[in-house]
Amino acid sequence: MNRDYNNSYGVRLLISKILIGYDGTDCSNRALDFGLELAQKYSASVLIINVLEMPVYTNPEEPLAVSAGMSGLAKDLREAHKATLAEASAKAARDWPNVSVTTKLLEGNPSAQIVEESSEGNFDVVIVGHGSQSRLQELFLGGTSERVAHRSRCTVIIVK
Repeated sequence: MNRDYNNSYGVRLLISKILIGYDGTDCSNRALDFGLELAQKYSASVLIINVLEMPVYTNPEEPLAVSAGMSGLAKDLREAHKATLAEASAKAARDWPNVSVTTKLLEGNPSAQIVEESSEGNFDVVIVGHGSQSRLQELFLGGTSERVAHRSRCTVIIVK
């Protein structure tokens, strides 16, 4: 992706759009701070995304009870993820008031959604935290940050 962005002074900018994956963990908070600082240095806009991965549960003996319980759970999870994004947005507004920030809640597989959003939005950089999964999950499944780094078409920065 060879882009040519110029700021108001005619200086070529390499970074104008940054996507930050945020889940409220310590690592994602560090990624958020890093991304917002980078955005301020480059006068870049930021999209903070949070991905809701719905739990899969099937009980063939009680399908109606499960679906009724799952709809309440889905609503609660969605509200919790919205609150997480609101916290990130408030932190950005408080600590980095000169940075243009928007937020978006997506649903699905976190790494796939981050890669898809970064591609569709033509982002220059994706910033994610490392280590929100257990060591065992990461060993067998690979971490979200590693999957994003391998699949993304743009630069990916993994913050520890």
